[in-house]
Amino acid sequence: MSWTSLAERIEGLPLILAGPIVRRVEPTQVTIWLALKEARTVTLCIYAKDEQGRLQEQIRGTRQTIRVGDNLHMVAVTARVADNAQKLGWGQLYYYNLYFGDQERPTDEMAHLGTPGILTAVNVAEPLQGIVYPGEPLPGFLVPAGDVHDLRIIHGSCRKPHGTGKETLSAVDNLIANACQHNGTARPQQLYMTGDQIYADDVATPLLHSLMDAGKVLLAGNQGEVLAAFHLPADKFLPGMRKHVILNQAQFTTGHGDNHLISFSEYIAMYLFSWSDVIWPEELLSVKDFWAWLYPGVHSESVSQEKEQARYQEELQQLEDFHSTLPRVRRALANIATYMICDDHDVTDDWFLDGNWCHQVLRKPLGRRIIRNALLAYSLCQAWGNTPEQFAGSNGAALLEAIDRWRGEENTEQTESITRLIGMPDSHFNGTGSLRRSRQALHWNYSYEGPNYQVIVMDTRTRRHYRTPKDFPGLLSEEAMQNQIERIERADAEVTLIISATPVIGVDFVETVQFWSRRRVTNNYAFDREAWALEWGTFQVFLRTLSNLKRVVFLSGDVHYAFGSSLEYWDTQTRQSAKFINFTSSPYCNEGSGAQISVLAVGYPRLRSLLRRGRDPRLTFFVWDIFGQDNRTLNYLLSMIRKQIFRFWWSIPRLTAAHRSPTEIVMPAWGWVKGAFDSIPPSRSYRIRYLTNNLRREEEREHRPHTTLSLITLQPLRAALGGLNILQILNRRFRGKLRERTTPQIERDVLTIKGTGENLLEEVIEQSEKIEQELEKPRSGLVNAVLNYDQWLSRWKAGNLIVGYNNIGEISFHWNAEKQEVTQKLWWFNPDHPEQLQAAQYVDTLTLPRPEDEPPLP
Repeated sequence: MSWTSLAERIEGLPLILAGPIVRRVEPTQVTIWLALKEARTVTLCIYAKDEQGRLQEQIRGTRQTIRVGDNLHMVAVTARVADNAQKLGWGQLYYYNLYFGDQERPTDEMAHLGTPGILTAVNVAEPLQGIVYPGEPLPGFLVPAGDVHDLRIIHGSCRKPHGTGKETLSAVDNLIANACQHNGTARPQQLYMTGDQIYADDVATPLLHSLMDAGKVLLAGNQGEVLAAFHLPADKFLPGMRKHVILNQAQFTTGHGDNHLISFSEYIAMYLFSWSDVIWPEELLSVKDFWAWLYPGVHSESVSQEKEQARYQEELQQLEDFHSTLPRVRRALANIATYMICDDHDVTDDWFLDGNWCHQVLRKPLGRRIIRNALLAYSLCQAWGNTPEQFAGSNGAALLEAIDRWRGEENTEQTESITRLIGMPDSHFNGTGSLRRSRQALHWNYSYEGPNYQVIVMDTRTRRHYRTPKDFPGLLSEEAMQNQIERIERADAEVTLIISATPVIGVDFVETVQFWSRRRVTNNYAFDREAWALEWGTFQVFLRTLSNLKRVVFLSGDVHYAFGSSLEYWDTQTRQSAKFINFTSSPYCNEGSGAQISVLAVGYPRLRSLLRRGRDPRLTFFVWDIFGQDNRTLNYLLSMIRKQIFRFWWSIPRLTAAHRSPTEIVMPAWGWVKGAFDSIPPSRSYRIRYLTNNLRREEEREHRPHTTLSLITLQPLRAALGGLNILQILNRRFRGKLRERTTPQIERDVLTIKGTGENLLEEVIEQSEKIEQELEKPRSGLVNAVLNYDQWLSRWKAGNLIVGYNNIGEISFHWNAEKQEVTQKLWWFNPDHPEQLQAAQYVDTLTLPRPEDEPPLP
């Protein structure tokens, strides 16, 4: 079987190309997202079981698909509860079916999910089997729990089709299936995908080839996209040949620009390939056929491309593994309410990271075009299901209408409307302040209200504040904080969950490296310098804003490892306190390199434990507000620091910290002389703690044989290898000296010694060569050991604090009058047993800190 174009397969494919995906679910409405190959009027019916186990219809809704291309039509259809009608019940299980036709009222004649040719090919005997769990009549979902105690949430981020490690979004299917087998006990109710649903900047070569083909077929009938800067169609930029235009014409900063997505059709196809296996070819293009397609008439054997071809073959295997998980991913997404958030890789690496990036890219026609294409695909594939009410409003409806009428032409009324409504910023942004966009632009942040809890999903990518073009970014401007948090906070919410793409309470070691690395590398992109705490002014305002919510749980991703952290917060002026917990789950499928993650997951926690003498790692800070031009506090602190300048390891970081923000001074609490702050008490204080896995098996604790591996194993290996190299060098020099002596005159002198000298000299040289051969054997073994060290370390990516394997996080609560606990259970596949899920568990309390527990002044 060889690769086949989608054009040859489209007629035989089912109606549904991707989906159904359950999106927003509330007691008053339910939304399902679909991508179809033909236009349809879609009716959604929601059912509940009666006491006899029969399905009874509860609510319904109908919507016409919108045209994206001749072979691609999308819809997010919503069923709403009529006024004064009974709402869906909190914590209750419901089922749904979808009907396809021109009639609003479903009939037995209308095609539905169980009709052959809708979900699967016509000849499949049980079409629903792929999206229904055993024993269930239809796909279903839970309305979230009526009490936070029973709330079950899954979250995770970062899913690259050719990423390293075993893909874990498919593990959601395991969790739902296991719950169904136990009568729905502990079945997860919501899934939050916290960023990087696709990797637009890092696409495998075989996949890009199929995306280009599929995009062209799906968007048939549209004008081919022509890039104005080149007057060339986008599909003329072939796989592996895009880096120059991406870096120089778009001014992007990705390190993987060879296969960057460019056209709208490629972005749309990428979403469909990420969530469904329907339009995947049975086989991707082989390396031999790819070479023949890319270089017609040129034999690959005649060109030195072994490395590229080996990489291509490796990507084929990775993509095959990813493809094999898609049926389980599809079933999971069809049975759990799913919410999404946009992060940088959904557009391009470093998207809007700092002011300089925005200034450089937004003035480039190609940069603007790619961002527009990405945001348009995001609005259809992610945002529509997040906020169906927004898309039913005037601006959202205008965007959908413009897309439906658009045929890909530039400089048309539809193009102008799309650009304005998706919030494309001003092209003349100078890198300072906040990005300017139309007042009609849709917003990407949203919220969810439960009975005694609330969820706030922040947009920390398009609503940033840039103090200067090259400074660390403030992830939310003060106006954005008001709109996204203050204006929607609920006083009756016992706990607030906040979705942030990047961790709010990050790993201090990583953020310290990001900060101090600016002394060597000034741009922010190589080290992804966009952590919340790097821009201290914004971070302190953010904490102060959140403190009114009292109990907050952050769910985040982005960083390609998982952990738990918490922050206790005291306001010394108002005497109020707050408790924040941050659970990070990342990645779904994109593990970091073995050595880096092993050092972070295993070595770093062990080092902290040693420094803290086995105590829980904690960081305590004092904060002073600076108003206007008042420099009294700053000058006093500087004088205190200078008095101890001889303690340079203590004083230099504090001198730097004193000037990090014009509005706040944040200082570590340790090391000050007694009574240092008696005359200037801090405005606030907070304490950060990193949570430990309480499910560690005894033999895994601390991974003690491996935490000191670089000292016990790698360093001796390198030392032994160096010693062998020296011996080999000395041996070669000795043999060379002997050969230099075999001149005719020396030979005559030696032969006078009873005719035995020549044989003796040759024997010494021969023995020297044998010694070198013997030395080469252990040397080769040591070289292999050192070279394979990274691969070996990749088997140790889970430590006491941090998990570096692909993972998903499961959030639950133990909530009553006496105890307010929240738990993250991390799930990942054991590399020694690839089919076995392994867990780590992080638990902390949301009980508010007591005033007497506030960090004492020195």
